[in-house]
Amino acid sequence: MERFNSLTLVAAFAAFNATAVFAHDDDASIIRGSVRVTVYDGVTDDLLSAGLNLAGLETNPAVPAPGFVDPLNPTPAELRRRAIYNNYRGIVDPVPAGGMGLLWGPRSSGAPAFAAPVTPGLIPGVEYKAYLRTPERHGHVNNVPAAVQIPRHFNESKPCIVAAVPSGSRSLYGGIAVAEWALFKGCAVALPGKGTDTGFHLLGAEAAAYAVDDIDGVFGPAEAIGDDAQFAVRDSRRLDHYLAANPHRIAIKHAHSQLNPERLWGQFTLSGIEFAFWALNDHFNRKGKTRFDRKNTIVIAAGASNGGGMALRALEDNGKGLIDGLVVTEPNIGPEDGRFVIRFGDDPPFDPAGRSIYDSMTLMSVYAPCAALSPTLAGTPFFGLPPLGGAAPNAPQNRCASLKERGLVSGDDITAQAASALAVIRAHGYASAQDWGIASHEWLSLWRSLQVTYANAYGRFAIQDNICGVSFAAVGATLQPAPITEANAKKLFADSSGIPATGGVNLIADWAQGGPILENFALSRSTGLGDLNLDSALCFRSLQTGEGLSDGRAWANHARVRFGTREIQTTGRLHGKPAIVIHGRRDALVFPNLQSRAYYGLNQQREGKKSRLSYIEVTTGQHFDTFISSLFVGPNGAQFVPLHYYFVKAMDSMYAHLTTGAALPPSQVVRPTPRGTDPYSDANVPALLPLPSLTPTGDRITFEDGVLSIPE
Repeated sequence: MERFNSLTLVAAFAAFNATAVFAHDDDASIIRGSVRVTVYDGVTDDLLSAGLNLAGLETNPAVPAPGFVDPLNPTPAELRRRAIYNNYRGIVDPVPAGGMGLLWGPRSSGAPAFAAPVTPGLIPGVEYKAYLRTPERHGHVNNVPAAVQIPRHFNESKPCIVAAVPSGSRSLYGGIAVAEWALFKGCAVALPGKGTDTGFHLLGAEAAAYAVDDIDGVFGPAEAIGDDAQFAVRDSRRLDHYLAANPHRIAIKHAHSQLNPERLWGQFTLSGIEFAFWALNDHFNRKGKTRFDRKNTIVIAAGASNGGGMALRALEDNGKGLIDGLVVTEPNIGPEDGRFVIRFGDDPPFDPAGRSIYDSMTLMSVYAPCAALSPTLAGTPFFGLPPLGGAAPNAPQNRCASLKERGLVSGDDITAQAASALAVIRAHGYASAQDWGIASHEWLSLWRSLQVTYANAYGRFAIQDNICGVSFAAVGATLQPAPITEANAKKLFADSSGIPATGGVNLIADWAQGGPILENFALSRSTGLGDLNLDSALCFRSLQTGEGLSDGRAWANHARVRFGTREIQTTGRLHGKPAIVIHGRRDALVFPNLQSRAYYGLNQQREGKKSRLSYIEVTTGQHFDTFISSLFVGPNGAQFVPLHYYFVKAMDSMYAHLTTGAALPPSQVVRPTPRGTDPYSDANVPALLPLPSLTPTGDRITFEDGVLSIPE
């Protein structure tokens, strides 16, 4: 494509309120290759919702998800629209009664208004998109996509940037719901990928015509896309041998990049912020002078879940002083071991040292299927249902029996064995406040999905290493590996979360009796039972503990994973920058005891009085706002409150602090009330969702003499 001067074209197309895409010469050291600049006029397309507006994003049975004119040839614009749809709804409760359209979403309170012909609810502006330069490649193609959004109402006299980093293993649009606050405020948005992203390499011969995807998510031949692929595995003799015996497999960027990308999340965030500065200066170029820099532009790092951990890592790595403040929710952060204990109410002190997120997910993968049968969990979401995917109804009972046979649980019946499994989980730091999520998270196969991707990532394993006998592939009618359909492949960028099972890519139990099959249907070779592939679960657990290893290769794999988990540990040093961490007490995925509570304690130990970190614990919050009004409802309606509401309010507080010096709320417990069957309204929100206090009394979280005290 011919290259043009960006300023001239942006001005021209903005004047005509047209939407256009053009290339830009790469003259920024932080960027690899050319930059794509798109002007969104706010008439039919925009920065926040890709033109979907409130009606297209909220849950409405009459309005389907955005599709494609030709499913076998989706356009970049169509893929972007569907990706924004799925990523936005993956963070917030998209149900109108749950706050959509009132507390967040296009046309909600705080949304900017523009003169005609801009459609109310849409946000016009310019989007820059490019690959960031990465420090390592390891022979594979490992590109990190990033975008910068500059809304039309960006205030040049009060410049601000929000780094809205993606949650989960999602790609650059994974933080679009987080970006909404910035776009409403008129801030530029940095949307960096995290080196996990939605990059896939379809390795079956049948997918040669659409093997990898580019920065827009468009799939094509690996040879044609080349180094512009998001991710591609370089061929090798060992890979060819593996595929001959294991056809139709799919390499996943997060799992198989061999980078352990989590250790680089902070660098990717900072690079995304530098890209934002470059884009701002390019867009508002005035006689070649740099107008925006860290001295005159406010920068806030923000994110949820893995995005929260990514933002915190960036603040720890903030050597150039790019970041002024931070707001995150439920971060996966992996703190180093400290010398402190956590005291919750009158419970005995708990020491979080020695535990990692991989430790947690592999322990839950082994024990949660059995613990989920405990009668004490009756009435929690999905209690008593078979695992997702239609596995044998007795699979959880078989898991209990297999654990009992190995001496890992005790008891002569299912009730006693489930109680034994629950006790193991409790000793690990899984509090009773999180018990509600054992059955639902197990039904969703969360733990078994996560452990595969993270084990491969931490150990920097190649796909052909086939760690613990679990691989990724589509399945056919017999539930055995089969070619992924072309239509599913072509929309992976838009539909995938980055961690299988996702978008038609499934977990395959390669060690199953009778050969590879969809994991939930596997019969274990060791027991002959359908016990949810316990053989592989114990293998993944051994990579953490070293237990049961019998040969040198297994010990080497254990060492690699342990080294990888140490690589991603964080220091808790935030350089005295103001920061707000929000976590739901009932988070059943990222346990407060091992993540936010532990990180706050480490920060207090390391920074002491220099710390400006506030930890806000929300008693009725949990990890997945998107499920509050759909999957996680109780007999009396919604039983949780949205953490995203507290994120929005914390962003307001942080911005006021950075611009006017307004005080930030100190660390405390907040006690909101779930809405039940009543919709949120302007009238009931203040009572149901109280804000953190500037002067908390009995709810104050304190750290003294090596004890972090959390009021019950």
